[in-house]
Amino acid sequence: MPDLLKAKPVLVTGATGRIGRIVVADLIERGYAVRATTSKPLAADRGQIDDLLEWRRFDFMTDDDWDGLVKGCCAVLHLAAELGKMERMQRVNVDATRQLAQACERQGIAAFCYVSTVSVYGSGRKRLIDEGSPALTADRDIPSQYWALDYVRMYGRTKLAGELALRAVARQTRFTIVRPAVVVDINQIIGIRDWNPIKRLLGAHRHAHHIYVRDVSDAMIWLIVRSLAGHGQPGQVEVYNLAEDDCPDPRHIDFMRKAFAVSHDRRYRSVPIPAFADWLHDFLRFRTLPLRNPLWRMRFSNQRLKEAGYRFRYGMADAQRLALSALEKGVENREAG
Repeated sequence: MPDLLKAKPVLVTGATGRIGRIVVADLIERGYAVRATTSKPLAADRGQIDDLLEWRRFDFMTDDDWDGLVKGCCAVLHLAAELGKMERMQRVNVDATRQLAQACERQGIAAFCYVSTVSVYGSGRKRLIDEGSPALTADRDIPSQYWALDYVRMYGRTKLAGELALRAVARQTRFTIVRPAVVVDINQIIGIRDWNPIKRLLGAHRHAHHIYVRDVSDAMIWLIVRSLAGHGQPGQVEVYNLAEDDCPDPRHIDFMRKAFAVSHDRRYRSVPIPAFADWLHDFLRFRTLPLRNPLWRMRFSNQRLKEAGYRFRYGMADAQRLALSALEKGVENREAG
């Protein structure tokens, strides 16, 4: 572990989000100091500072003391983002990312990890996607590039614009961009049963693109420690897909069948429709040409991450086992009652 990481805190933005909560806990468990941000009012206990955790309230829409936010840190893990409100996306996902990166350059922050998304690729013309595959047009909306709802297309474009902002300001800080696939925790794996019947019917055959949230956290920490150890040149920007599309049983229905076997919950019963019917449904829904691959047909390569030396610590197979175990215990609890 680099001494720098022991001595100075790591700034984690978006620390109360699904990934952020895990990242903060993982860093602290490993003995790293954390400065965590949230846009929400601080609870009484979060306002306190102890040896390893300091909470800061910081609203990316309104606050502007970026230098004060990063000063004294050794690294930044930037997870904060706007996923749903289109009117906020430019400010939060692009402008704030640029200003945060500029502050890191001014303050001499050694390493910066930015959480982007595989949405930057849109709907690919090829099924296999690596980090060099074509991405969306960042500065304008071209619906044919991404078979998705308006807000999803804008999310992908603004996250890509955030990546471009980092490249524009990179001078001395080592920047790492990670593009996760569909990040899930145990509750979300189980939660397939709560989808409406039409969604379960359409989605059962689909490749889930799931990646376990704890693997995302572990990979990001590994990458930031690697940067702090001096890997790469100052001002370098590296990009990695975070995906496990080569895992066994990657479809929704693969888990649903196992879940039904242990829980007997009829909501897990589904008959997948032919893939062509699902593709035709997408085409009729978005009516754009040329023909492209919807997300569920694409595959995201993690070969570059493997070549860098990283292996997922948990994996979706273990995450599914944990989910099935939780379902089994739920059945036992109901029977005991």
